[in-house]
Amino acid sequence: MLAISCDEMKAMDRYAIDNIGIPSIVLMENAALRVIANIDMGSIDSFTIICGIGNNGGDGLTIARHLILKEKVVELFIIGDLDKGTKDFNINLNILNNMDVNYVHITDDRGLNDLKTSINNNKLIIDSIFGIGLTRDVKGLFYKAIDIINRHSKTILSVDIPSGLDGDTGEVLGISVKAKRTVTFHRVKKGMMNNKDYTGEIIVEDIGIPGKATQKILQQSL
Repeated sequence: MLAISCDEMKAMDRYAIDNIGIPSIVLMENAALRVIANIDMGSIDSFTIICGIGNNGGDGLTIARHLILKEKVVELFIIGDLDKGTKDFNINLNILNNMDVNYVHITDDRGLNDLKTSINNNKLIIDSIFGIGLTRDVKGLFYKAIDIINRHSKTILSVDIPSGLDGDTGEVLGISVKAKRTVTFHRVKKGMMNNKDYTGEIIVEDIGIPGKATQKILQQSL
């Protein structure tokens, strides 16, 4: 299995967007659909989805939309400063707002208590807080949220990488989600290898980044 660095993944993503012309929102939509393809929709009908405000969180919002369209029970949580959301995160949040989808913005312990209640009530927890861009230790409300996820979840699916795991080194940055399954995109990241206690089963999914992008960036890395 070819493992790549986070910088290589970001460069492949950027090449597909800037040089090939694939809109980033298309890649996000593809990512969400590939996550859903790895969920047993016949037996799982209730979800807690917790999103950060970056593109990993945007993936989570997109997943939430598709699950809602499939008439699943979805309880959505967002953690982080909404004024700092990425472009594609904001596009998907606007869609959900226009659909009158309710969500809990975790800003204090009350939001964390709501998260714990939701996790206890629902069958699958989808972790979409931090992606491969995380380089600092997890602290504050984020730390508390991940601790609640780990202690109370029945089953956790992480989107791209377990939140709190360094994608290059595999180091736990203060705390990390302990997933049963991780659906990662395009290629597995180096820090996920031999880290099953946190990643669980790793599934690598194609999100539409052409081989040309992969080859160009790997050639530059030689």
